Amino acid sequence: MSRNIFGPTQPNEGSTARDHLANERTYLAWHRTGISVAALGVAVAKFAPHRGGHAVAAGLILIGAGLLVSAYGTVRYRVISRQIESGEFAPATFTAVVTSSIVTLLALLAVVVLL
Repeated sequence: MSRNIFGPTQPNEGSTARDHLANERTYLAWHRTGISVAALGVAVAKFAPHRGGHAVAAGLILIGAGLLVSAYGTVRYRVISRQIESGEFAPATFTAVVTSSIVTLLALLAVVVLL
């Protein structure tokens, strides 16, 4: 008897499988974006010439922004997964705008610190 290491299986009724796969792709995109922002933070902290503590501070801000993006993606993935199973959907207009705004402000703060 084989065991499914990914969790319980779901019946594929209507567009359930397609919806879950789209949710998973979006989740991975959030992580890819978060990793990119964090990698930019590492690059700034490591390679900004003659900036010293300012480069490290800017890098840490960008790393924090990248972690925030990944965390939001994880929370959003789980919420949408539950909504797909319940047959309901509530767009995340407020939380998406707030998260994007915070990340943008953190990036701008990192630029100001670096100058």
